[in-house]
Amino acid sequence: MTLLFTDVHVFDGTGRDPFPAQVLVEGNRITAVAERVPRDLTAEARVIDGGGGTLLPGLVDAHTHLGFGSTVEHLSRRRDEPPEEKALLVAHAGRVLLDHGITSAYSGGNRLPGTEVAARKAFAEGWLPGPRLKAASWEGSAGMVEPGVYDFPGVDHRASDPESVARFVSDMAQLGVDIVKLSLSGESAVVQGTSRVLQFTDEEVAAAAHTAEKHGVWLTAHAHAAESVKMAVRHGIRAVYHCTFADEEALDLLQAARDRIFVAPTPGIIHANLHEAGSEPEPGMEVEATRDAVRAVVPELVARGVRVVPGGDYGFAWNPVGRNLRDLELFVDWFGFTPAEALRAATEYGGQVMGLGDELGLVREGYLADLVLVDGDPLADIRLLQDRDRLRVIMKDGVLHKAAG
Repeated sequence: MTLLFTDVHVFDGTGRDPFPAQVLVEGNRITAVAERVPRDLTAEARVIDGGGGTLLPGLVDAHTHLGFGSTVEHLSRRRDEPPEEKALLVAHAGRVLLDHGITSAYSGGNRLPGTEVAARKAFAEGWLPGPRLKAASWEGSAGMVEPGVYDFPGVDHRASDPESVARFVSDMAQLGVDIVKLSLSGESAVVQGTSRVLQFTDEEVAAAAHTAEKHGVWLTAHAHAAESVKMAVRHGIRAVYHCTFADEEALDLLQAARDRIFVAPTPGIIHANLHEAGSEPEPGMEVEATRDAVRAVVPELVARGVRVVPGGDYGFAWNPVGRNLRDLELFVDWFGFTPAEALRAATEYGGQVMGLGDELGLVREGYLADLVLVDGDPLADIRLLQDRDRLRVIMKDGVLHKAAG
């Protein structure tokens, strides 16, 4: 299909000011971005009149959980669904993400990894609606416990070793995942007082990194504690979640690795833990301390040139999939980003975190046609993106998922 967007203001993903343009899509690629596309190129094109709205690259979430059971349309606190239901939950969450303008997702971990592997294929082939997906393992935590179980006793009180960690990475790679996730620190919101506690030894993470490289998969780290952040950087882990209590040494390491590493500070789940979990957080959960620490560390990361990307740990009943774009509001309100900087993090940097930085995340000739047309100007009010009714057009890979009006 050939499609021409007219009367749009293009936010191209680089952070520059929007500019008036027409955008031509042929097949799954953007083939022209110009003040006026030549008529001989548009004779057979379907025309979408943007009505002065803002056309931007499809948005990318770098930390979402498709298989955790909850979306804005379906809330669940269960963890014991049968495999068949888990597969349906992943498919459902994929559609909800796409409905909200998330055209690419980098999974933050899954309860049954094969379900994301299957969904990745279905979404890519177009017979189920969903984003471009990097599928993840279940979360390797202390003792390599079974999927869906969180146990954070610290490295001195569990039975894993370099061989078992390497075997875990190998097993996950053979399932077909793109990403293997390791919980290098604990999580005080789950087991009180554990966010600053290490869960793995250097030898174990080295074994994981060696095995991941051998199998061609990426590693992601859950890392609140400063030492866990340092461990992640030293061993070449590609994406680091949280970085909450990073100290000066950790910040220096992240800065030195800024050309190969991404940080997702996950403000969405912190906000939800504070305000939407259904009860006041207990002191041992460290929720307020986590918020205050991450609000201090992210501006420092940005000043050092580290790529900070949105992805707020969505998928829990109190932080469901579909609420993802609240991260952009929190980037502005908590971290001091401008709306343009927040959008760049979700588009240009999003394409890079997906490993497709030379063809995804920008409105540019030759790039993949993942596009969102917004009724209004999200650079004037970033919250517009949280209103799915303001998303007039959603396109992934040149295919219209939504075309209103």
